Amino acid sequence: MAMWVNIATPEQAKLIIENHFHDTSSFNSPSGIRTLSPLEKMYDTRASGNPSSWLGPIWINVNYLVFKGLINYDYTNEAKELAEKTIILLGRDFERFGALHEYYLPDNGEPVLNKGFQNWNFLVLNMAAWLDNKPMVSEF
Repeated sequence: MAMWVNIATPEQAKLIIENHFHDTSSFNSPSGIRTLSPLEKMYDTRASGNPSSWLGPIWINVNYLVFKGLINYDYTNEAKELAEKTIILLGRDFERFGALHEYYLPDNGEPVLNKGFQNWNFLVLNMAAWLDNKPMVSEF
């Protein structure tokens, strides 16, 4: 979040990238950014609908905010990696189920709950636009 709102110093951003993006035992996973590190004892990716689980699964709004933070600090390769992971994750979900889900398992991208979720998942369109060097929506 500190990189998304541009309050991290360049040194802090570098540490965030080294310690949490490049280290896949922390937040970065094959399917995107975990909402909680598996190193945390509360980490839990089991389905929970009331409230929804923010204890480790992949949420597209989190992927997007991290993506924007990476762009803000010129971590272009990392932003590209995360954009591609997110596009693949949602593309596979749509191909298999004809809809998107609310959140996903970090290690295999399996959808967890709420088929047909159509909220911040559409932020992936901005990621695709960025990859194609097209304008992104900057205000919602």
